Formats: sequence, structure tokens, C-alpha cells
Amino acid sequence: MEKLEFNFALLAERGANLCGADRLRIESCNQCQGQYLFNAELNDVYYDAEDLTRHFFKIAAMDLPPCRYCGHPSWDFGVVPDRVAVQSGPWAWTLLSRQFIFAADD
Repeated sequence: MEKLEFNFALLAERGANLCGADRLRIESCNQCQGQYLFNAELNDVYYDAEDLTRHFFKIAAMDLPPCRYCGHPSWDFGVVPDRVAVQSGPWAWTLLSRQFIFAADD
């Protein structure tokens, strides 16, 4: 997958916890492909694209809350969504570039 560039200034403005060495990526639920913003440096998962105060830490010994999208109680990260899926998903606003790339017609 092509590396996504994030708008750190906008994320900070909207309340994200950032440390300066942040490694952000979009992850998805392995049950329904619902998308989450994940800061791998802090193990911080943002649960709601509209409210960054809703987040939790992904720590091996702790259970995740139910998936926000499908409600599955024992989900985990699944396939990383591609750029097109991210650009059409709830976290599109976090991307630095608003240049959209669409899949070629088959």
C-alpha cells in the first residue's frame, strides 16, 4: 500500500494526542472493515472521526471495546484499507493531500 501522508496540524487542532514521533495509519475492523485512525507510536486508536476525544489504547493485555461500526465484541485490526477506501471513508479529512486517486475502470 502507498504510504498516506497525514495533516498533523489539523489533527492537533481537532484534539489528537501527538508526540512528535507519531506513526499514523488507517486500520480496519477484521469483521466489517470499519476504519479507525491508529497512532502506532502511542498505541492510540481513535474511535470516532468526528470526536477525537473518543479514543483508547491498544495494549495486548486489554480487550478492545466493541467495534464502532458492526458492534462485534472481539474484533481486531484486519486488512489495511487502500487509498481509495480511505479517501471515501470517515478519516479522509486527516489526509494531508486532498488529491483523490480513483481506481481505473476494468
